[in-house]
Amino acid sequence: MDPGSTRRLVLRILFGLLFVYILIFTISYTLEYQVNFDFVRFLTGTRIMLLAVGGCYLWLIRENLVELLDPFAACLLLIIVSGALSGLLDQKDWLTYFRHFFQYAFLLAFYLLGRDVACRSVPEGAVKILSSAILCGYMVATAIYVATPGLQLGGYSFQPNLALLSVASSLATSNWVGSVVGCLVVVIGDKRAVYLGLSLIIAVYIAVIINRRSHRTKFERLAIIVVGTPIVSLGLGVVVTALGWAMMSYGNVRVATVVERFTLEPTYNGGAEATAANEAKVSPLVRLTSARNIEAEAVWNLVSKSPYQALFGNGFGSKFTVRYISPNNYKPVEFSRDQADLAPVHVALTSGLPLAIVFTVLLSGLIFASLIKVWTAVGVDLTMTLFSIGTFVDSLLGFQATNPLCWMALGIVSRSVLPNVSLAWLARSPTVQQLPENA
Repeated sequence: MDPGSTRRLVLRILFGLLFVYILIFTISYTLEYQVNFDFVRFLTGTRIMLLAVGGCYLWLIRENLVELLDPFAACLLLIIVSGALSGLLDQKDWLTYFRHFFQYAFLLAFYLLGRDVACRSVPEGAVKILSSAILCGYMVATAIYVATPGLQLGGYSFQPNLALLSVASSLATSNWVGSVVGCLVVVIGDKRAVYLGLSLIIAVYIAVIINRRSHRTKFERLAIIVVGTPIVSLGLGVVVTALGWAMMSYGNVRVATVVERFTLEPTYNGGAEATAANEAKVSPLVRLTSARNIEAEAVWNLVSKSPYQALFGNGFGSKFTVRYISPNNYKPVEFSRDQADLAPVHVALTSGLPLAIVFTVLLSGLIFASLIKVWTAVGVDLTMTLFSIGTFVDSLLGFQATNPLCWMALGIVSRSVLPNVSLAWLARSPTVQQLPENA
């Protein structure tokens, strides 16, 4: 078998695994409430197989890797090196050590895969198949969600972030039914960052349509997005709230939605009375951020113990302890974690504050650059650009390094937006080539 045929075969296997991953991811979290079985193990196994197959593909194209490595990929490599070495300097939990290593390796691998796939023609049919699988999986999860007593009262999420790909694909192909279904999944899914991402996708898409019909200046385009995102968010909130009241009035059915979580008032409290005395115990920031501020404080207290830890982090295998008063039952909460929800905080924990800042700046820069490209994007390019823009908020606030679709899409967008920016391009630049002569 020639090298080209081998690469195509590996890509087909990877596509099949992505299809399986989507079905397991969208259904398993909710199915566990109906069936006494740990389906998340299958999700972990699928991720391991995805990384193995993805790694095989990267090995097959190893001669082109220097063309794929851009500043963001180089930052990920430094994060891995810093975290791996720092983790060896102190006694760590080895299972957590390898878990952290796996996360960043997975992120880097699928980002590079996306940059390579961007050089080829991504079949629109493949994107539609994955988008359809996402909607089908979430529809099954929604059915289980409705049929399981207690889940509708709030506090449960079936991780609806993949639905943003279905929304982006549906908008790019003018599939309004798919768009509405995807929006419904996000609203029921009870994740605020994903809801904000959905609002951003819709606002950007509206700006793109307006610009196509009547060419706008760069400032006007940006203004439409900045003003449109909160308007879309509020508009969706009004519609969802009205439907919720209708269901309560006519069907006596209460279904909690993500809209209810955008408040400092108690929404669900596990049966405890939301008295003034109890509410005085709870920090408003804890409720607003779902205790992410507590995670940030705990990690800062950990890495600020010495200049070395601040610069290079505590390394892979690190853990931190969070302590706060629960806004749900008003009782003290204390537990250890090895994963911070905020992406910059997690990078700071494992690899240091400087790399956390660089990671955030480069990721934000890629999204900003995609906003420049989105006005001329069509088809699959428009889908991937909208999806990357929409998942940006969730990537920062709910770091999921092992989400292959998110990072693969970002890789596709980065290569599309900045096709010539790579380490190979830097090596070929006249300035770099003249350095030995000027030394």
